[in-house]
Amino acid sequence: MEKLAKVLYLKVGKVQKKTLEGTKRKEFISAIKKYPIQKAFLTKTGFKEDEQADLVHHGGENKALFLFSKKTYEKISKECNTNFEIDEMAHFGENLILSNISEEDICIGDIYEIGESQIQITQPRQPCWKLSANTNQKQMTKFIFDSGYTGWYAKVLKEGTICKDDEMRFIKRQEANLSIELLNKLIVNPSFNMTLAKKAIESEFLGKPFKESLEKRYKLKEKDKQFEVYHT
Repeated sequence: MEKLAKVLYLKVGKVQKKTLEGTKRKEFISAIKKYPIQKAFLTKTGFKEDEQADLVHHGGENKALFLFSKKTYEKISKECNTNFEIDEMAHFGENLILSNISEEDICIGDIYEIGESQIQITQPRQPCWKLSANTNQKQMTKFIFDSGYTGWYAKVLKEGTICKDDEMRFIKRQEANLSIELLNKLIVNPSFNMTLAKKAIESEFLGKPFKESLEKRYKLKEKDKQFEVYHT
């Protein structure tokens, strides 16, 4: 199997609650603040040591693992003039930070081996207001949406322990034309490529939440206002 990347950091977190001031939301309840550990056991619904606060939009079998790229962190820091350190608290709620690869290298349906586990990519992360709240950057959620620097989710085909410095190995590709980068462009503007937007909507490998959002975007185009409530 081809070695694609290394697990630079592995992070888990517990649900925390914080009162918000000067915003339309009164409190921040989330496990987005995840912290580095050396190893964790990956189950069908995520790391055994990890928690999720909003089980409607996060976690579950199709969003069991949230992967992020060191390269993407660097792009965000450069373009937003921030200095987020990848070895600290998870600024974007990531479980894994990987070397070498990013959104343009990963396609939905891809199967990979990481440590003892085997995973399959399901969809890009759909950014919500909590990214802005967690990073103290008011425009961060909109920036992540517009830029496509989202990271991506995976479901677990085989449970097992993942350790820091484990290799990520490529096993199989199912949808060569449907990269995370492309899907992020399509969700912003399906007219970018209506043929591939339709292909994505019809794909058995695309996660249901993203598929439903993309289908609505595909039908309504600029009239679609579904993201306004999540981004502010």
